[in-house]
Amino acid sequence: MNKCQKLKMFGRTGKKLCFLPAKAQIKMFETMAVLVIFFFLLVGGAAFYFQVQKSSMQRDIQKQQQLQAFQVVQKALFLPELDCSFVSIQKDNCFDKLKVKQLSLLLSDPENEDFFIDYFGVFGFADIKITQIYPDSNQTFEYTLYKNIPEDYTSIIKTQSPVLLFNAVENRYDFGIVEVGVYAE
Repeated sequence: MNKCQKLKMFGRTGKKLCFLPAKAQIKMFETMAVLVIFFFLLVGGAAFYFQVQKSSMQRDIQKQQQLQAFQVVQKALFLPELDCSFVSIQKDNCFDKLKVKQLSLLLSDPENEDFFIDYFGVFGFADIKITQIYPDSNQTFEYTLYKNIPEDYTSIIKTQSPVLLFNAVENRYDFGIVEVGVYAE
């Protein structure tokens, strides 16, 4: 089979045209192959970059949630409403049992919704429980100080901290635990 054909223009037979693979056609094919490979590498690199950014963002979000949980724990441990203060001397990590009981009753009462809303600004979505662990007595001292759990949450960060519980009636100190659970949406 002959790769050359006669060219007919305007009814006249002229020169022969040959359709052999020319150097320009080979160069064009090479350029197209390089472009296809370049775009595959570009798409692969972009996918890898976005995956790394996504995991980095998730780490940052988790770090922010832990920081927020730590702030809520600190706010709960240093509430002036619950502290053991004697003649303007305040003890660290000490709660007055009578104050804990009264604040717990106030926050759990549905009629005091405004009071609860004020504490939402302080604690947000959290669950704060105070439990006496020593000495074990017949009467258990366990109060849910604040409880506001969202309907949908992605994670919960729980922290336990030891505290002193001052019993003003008997003028003695007991040991307890403050358990704070912070809910992340």
